[in-house]
Amino acid sequence: SQNQPQFPRKGSFRCAKAMVITMSKGSRKREVNAEKHKLKREKEEFEAKKRKVRRVTAIITGSLILALILVTVVGTIIYNVRMNSGEYLRREVAASSYDYDVDGAMMNYYFNDVYNTFVDYYGSYVSYYGLDTTLDLKKQEISDGETWFEYFMSGAKNNVSTILALNEAADDAGVSLSDDEVNAVSIRSDNIDTGLYGRGVNRDDIYNAKLLEALAYKYQFMKEDEFTPSVSEIEERYNEDPKSYQTVDYYSYSFAWSDTTRTEEEANALAEQLASVNNVDAFIVEMKKQMLADEPELTDEELESSVEYFLTSDAAYTADDELSEWLFGGAAVGETKIITDEENSNVTVYMLASEPSRDESKTANVRHILLTETGWGSSEKALEKAEELLAEFEAGDKSEESFGILALAYSEDEGSYYNGGLYENVLPGQMVESFNDWCFDESRAVGNVDIIETDYGYHIMYYVGEGLESWQSSVSGAIISEKFNEYNTELEESYPVEFDDSVLNLIPG
Repeated sequence: SQNQPQFPRKGSFRCAKAMVITMSKGSRKREVNAEKHKLKREKEEFEAKKRKVRRVTAIITGSLILALILVTVVGTIIYNVRMNSGEYLRREVAASSYDYDVDGAMMNYYFNDVYNTFVDYYGSYVSYYGLDTTLDLKKQEISDGETWFEYFMSGAKNNVSTILALNEAADDAGVSLSDDEVNAVSIRSDNIDTGLYGRGVNRDDIYNAKLLEALAYKYQFMKEDEFTPSVSEIEERYNEDPKSYQTVDYYSYSFAWSDTTRTEEEANALAEQLASVNNVDAFIVEMKKQMLADEPELTDEELESSVEYFLTSDAAYTADDELSEWLFGGAAVGETKIITDEENSNVTVYMLASEPSRDESKTANVRHILLTETGWGSSEKALEKAEELLAEFEAGDKSEESFGILALAYSEDEGSYYNGGLYENVLPGQMVESFNDWCFDESRAVGNVDIIETDYGYHIMYYVGEGLESWQSSVSGAIISEKFNEYNTELEESYPVEFDDSVLNLIPG
């Protein structure tokens, strides 16, 4: 009937349901796809951010590393600049006494002065002592864990302790450098190669160090004059122990034994035969016979030369030595003694050729100023400077004192310039030939000046006068040395010096 409700057919219903279902699945798929795209975008954005962060981090890290490298490089450059200029060492106190300070740069000079003295003295032989001058001294051991740096620094500390103590003592005694002496030290400092005295050491550092040295030496020489004994004191000391200041001449001839030459019995028999003679001439004859027996081809000239070789002249006394005790113990000239050395397989015959006596040779007191080719660039320039200084001296008051000032300013003799170039009690034959000949020329008079040449360079000479007899000089030297040892002990106790090892260790090795 038309009034009955109309229900959809099953087929239609299924179609509608299918449409609804189909429409619902499509919506969810789009939502899922949208979510996937969103997650993908977020992931891509996250990865992009990570890459950006990594890039920024890498840039920052690289910048920090670069900055650190730059800081290190710049710091090293600044450090080297300051070390090369001496700034680091100059602002630190390395040693101090009550009134005086020695900064690190000055200590660097004192350290290298000790080092240079050692190297100059031993020359090419320094390697035999295990020192390689091309390597860091702090990395080379001398013995028992001590480095060469420590060895030379120990010497520098000893020198500085003495220098500062003497400066303190000079101050207390009212002793100071004169204007002329200060000016001489300034001239000397101007002529010094600063490169020889350590990294960063400049002319002013050397000048300041040498002012301290100059006052120390001045006061020391004043004390030496004070300690010098009178002639009567010298004679008294000599009489207390004559043999300590005497010398003797003696001959010696040895006979060795071995499996290939002679037996010990044969050597002893030959020694007994030689020792049986009772005068010097007979001893010489017997020695020549033995030399010819060993070497038949020897000429008369060679024999005479060999005889001189077996003569020991001016031998000094040595306490507790078997030979020395015999020589100075009352043996007569021409008497012989046999001493066997089992360890070295030989037996030696000794003959006393002269009685113990004191050497009464005259000595000379002189001053000199040494100028070298090395110091002035050539021999010609050294001679030219010597002539210039001699003219300057002769244009002045020609006094010994003014000569000493010139020596303080210009002499290259490290052992005498602080004492005005003075050498006292020079023995005949002690100096090189031309120096010796000038000193002992019979016509020599007080105040004589001249220029002479030796293998060392040119010397401007000044004759002070005759010195003590040789034996007197030996006795006087012994007395002065004893008094100085006592004084130095008092000096160290009265004027202690402190060192800052942290500053000393900054000094390059």
